[in-house]
Amino acid sequence: MKTYTSLKAVVLLLSLVIQTGCTNDFEEINTNPTAVEEVSDPSYFFAKMIDKGVYDNYQRTVNLYSDFYAQYFANCVDGYSSPQYGYVDDWVGRQWNAFYVGRLKEYENIKVMTTDKPATSNMFNMAEIYIVYLWSRMVDYRGDMPYFDLVPGEVKPYDSQEEIYPDLIRRLAAATDALTNDENQSSYTPGYDLLYDGNVDQWRKFGNSLRLRLAMRLVNIDPTFAKEHAEDAIADGVMESNADVAKVGQDPTGWYDYLDKIVSQWDNARISRTFTDYLNNESVVLDPRAPLWLTAHQGGYQGVTNGYTVVSASEPDFREKSAINASSNGYQDFVEGSMSEAIMFYCEVLFLRSEAALRGWNAGGSYEELYKQGIRASMEYVGVTDQAGIQNYIDGLKVDIASLNSDEARLKQLITQKWIANFPNGMEGWADFRRSDYPDLTLPADGVSSSATVAPESYVKRIRYPDNEHNTNVESLPEGMRTPADDRMDIRLWWDTADTKTKSDGLMNTNF
Repeated sequence: MKTYTSLKAVVLLLSLVIQTGCTNDFEEINTNPTAVEEVSDPSYFFAKMIDKGVYDNYQRTVNLYSDFYAQYFANCVDGYSSPQYGYVDDWVGRQWNAFYVGRLKEYENIKVMTTDKPATSNMFNMAEIYIVYLWSRMVDYRGDMPYFDLVPGEVKPYDSQEEIYPDLIRRLAAATDALTNDENQSSYTPGYDLLYDGNVDQWRKFGNSLRLRLAMRLVNIDPTFAKEHAEDAIADGVMESNADVAKVGQDPTGWYDYLDKIVSQWDNARISRTFTDYLNNESVVLDPRAPLWLTAHQGGYQGVTNGYTVVSASEPDFREKSAINASSNGYQDFVEGSMSEAIMFYCEVLFLRSEAALRGWNAGGSYEELYKQGIRASMEYVGVTDQAGIQNYIDGLKVDIASLNSDEARLKQLITQKWIANFPNGMEGWADFRRSDYPDLTLPADGVSSSATVAPESYVKRIRYPDNEHNTNVESLPEGMRTPADDRMDIRLWWDTADTKTKSDGLMNTNF
């Protein structure tokens, strides 16, 4: 088992990296204090920050947790406890270590190399947008985090989500506004901006779209702030088409820990039965995305039930059930055997705008119009070319959003379609479920693990802090969470105000 660096060691390492400079793999020990200047192109660090930010230990830090919690995927390995909300420090702790030691180090190096250099301002602001994205993932996983005023060599109490989230949104606004089309801006080395290849306009749309996402997280806790930033982000310009999707592609010649390996080669996961049930039952016609996303099972699409302790005993044919369709060009940009992980889909932006319109905000369209555009954009991105088939699915939806008699009912239908369209972005699917308590998911089939800190008949709400923080930095942890037993995974995040219990009509009463 790997031992994780405490925050004190992390910030000390950040200091040493910036002071002593950087070379490939940081192997030089007798470097000049100004050696950071020897790497003249900040994209050296930017490419690594983007790539590692999404692919580093993906199975252990994402698939076994948020991908399962969102119920896009289900477990296929007997003995794993994460499907029953068990915590495995050797898995999830890696994300903490990689972020504080790796991604923040790369960001700080870019910041140092671009400070007081006007020609590199775009390079910094692109890195600023991306590090905010990575911060949001960390905060959405755990809650309070060491965030403000990280001083090299010192430890500090954790900062609250209530302080961090608005700051992330303001940072996005500032960085996006600061992007410029000035022709005197330095250019990235080709191939090192793995999102948009230096396209400033697309970075601006991504920054605004990400601000819209984070603002909508806060609709139930700070609706005034959420409305201000959601409307401003939309007005400033969000994603306009599938060409703007933010995604990080794999190198077909390299090795990646991602879904193609996890599902197709390692046989460690299958599609969740929850997900296939929605694909089969939302419309009077089969979802046209199903054959592009998934392999068939007995002539149809059927996933594995979430939360079995011993899958093989409960579903003997589980390995024959639906997996990702690796032979289809429709699944997440398969190109010569490679895949792309989507950070943000265009369809998600349309659904976010639809929700904003449903709340009476200025979103540039009606909630019904934007909702249907979101479904269509998802279909087209996945590779559905039959426009009549897309329309048949929309016309055949068993729930007509406009005919529903309450905004709460409309929100449930909207979030359900958004959850389907966001597949396989488990971190976002889980976040939406926690915020709104939609769509209808299932509790673990075999109950909560005996090692979990989640009450029976309850859903997991967060990931607890790594063992090393409890062992070496306990005084800095949030009050009331300074033992592993108290650092519970059923504690809601600040923006999660719903109680994951529904009324008799299947609706919540806390989203408006």
